Amino acid sequence: MNSINAIAAIALNTFRETVRERIIYAFILFACAISLLAIMLGSLSVGQDVRILDDMGMAAIALIGGVIAVFAGTNLVYKELERRTVYIIFTKPVTGWQFIAGKYIGLSLCLLMIVAAMGLFLGFLVWLSATPTLTSLSQDLLLICKPLVLVYIELLFVIAAATFFSTFASPMMSVVFTLGLWLIAHFVDSLKTLGHMSQNPALTKFSDIVYLLLPDLGSLTKVRGILMYGQHAPTELVSYITCYVFGYVMLLLLLASVVTEQREFP
Repeated sequence: MNSINAIAAIALNTFRETVRERIIYAFILFACAISLLAIMLGSLSVGQDVRILDDMGMAAIALIGGVIAVFAGTNLVYKELERRTVYIIFTKPVTGWQFIAGKYIGLSLCLLMIVAAMGLFLGFLVWLSATPTLTSLSQDLLLICKPLVLVYIELLFVIAAATFFSTFASPMMSVVFTLGLWLIAHFVDSLKTLGHMSQNPALTKFSDIVYLLLPDLGSLTKVRGILMYGQHAPTELVSYITCYVFGYVMLLLLLASVVTEQREFP
């Protein structure tokens, strides 16, 4: 079994298992309910209904997608250990990095399908709340597509973090670690600013080190907000943020592969 076949087989199996999880569909229904609620709230704000719908809908997609990524990702390795299928997998010529890559790709594809479905639903709601024409439908979908791509890129980071923590921690602790890293990544820039506002040089230096070590997802969220309202964001900035996030994704997957390689599976 060569590397591509091994990764593809594990990815396909992971995709099928994740799609069968009923809790995912409950989260999707919840996101749809949030979007419908946004329509009702938007009707209370004259001229702001579409903007409120965009805000709440995109926030719901990011939140629900993140929750799915955390809980599904933190169970990637644990489920295989619990069912002892991991021992069967490693009796074949499968390496640790192939196992991690297959699991990650399978969950990423599943999440891509979920995010795309919620994005299409949100685009349809935005289209209905405005003047529904065929031309406006394509425009609304295109407008939502750009920030939705950044939402998915952020979720790829969450999956990578959850995958890494799942290789050495229990599901509960993996959830705590992943949520903690995800939350800190959104406020690490603010922590750096607070450190520079202090009069303590040691604290300032410490905040700079923390900022360099931890990912900064706050910038990605800001660019996503710019794109969501149809404003132009420099291509260089979007490309830099995308490469920046993917750099952390590759690092986390590399660490997950190293930990998996060090584990002994009889």
